Amino acid sequence: MQKRKINKIIQILGLILILISALICFKKIYCNYKVDKETKQVIETIFEEDTLPPTDEEEQTEEVVETPKKQEIHLTNNYLGYIKSGIQRLITSGTDKKTLDKGLVGTLSISAGIDDEFGNLIIAGHSVYNTFQSLHYSSIGDKIKIVSHKATYIYEIVEKHTINDDDMSYFKSVDNEKILTLITCKNNGNKRLIVVAKLRG
Repeated sequence: MQKRKINKIIQILGLILILISALICFKKIYCNYKVDKETKQVIETIFEEDTLPPTDEEEQTEEVVETPKKQEIHLTNNYLGYIKSGIQRLITSGTDKKTLDKGLVGTLSISAGIDDEFGNLIIAGHSVYNTFQSLHYSSIGDKIKIVSHKATYIYEIVEKHTINDDDMSYFKSVDNEKILTLITCKNNGNKRLIVVAKLRG
């Protein structure tokens, strides 16, 4: 009798653990879905509108009035642009954990600006499936698109390196060309994956 009672308790505990695991998994999937949806909405609302050529009607109108939706996004989020490399992710300033945990990618303080004529644009992001995990499977010659409020830039991957987390040699300034340096974690955060790309268009 006692043994049967113990077995029943173990079964109940097992079911509870399975339920908790399923809830955690569902929450993660839902959060990723929400981030993907919000990212797509912001890109379509801000950047796709920014890069579309003006219609004849817009050219005749001297003053363009922003929609409240677009204006609200500009005021609440300082998005510099977005990156498309297998995934689409919004780019912001800073790489603190809170920022990157939102599914964003961020520029380092020593980075050049997206629209600078020359410089090293340095962007970091988490190594998760909907952010920079795809960089691990990228190849030399692959294209990366960066879209800002002003223009669209096409980069081509020319280098890939695995470095120690204290190696700063790839975070140098550049004054004679425009390059893109992407950073993400590797080996559970003990190493860094560096992807270097050069502007092609």
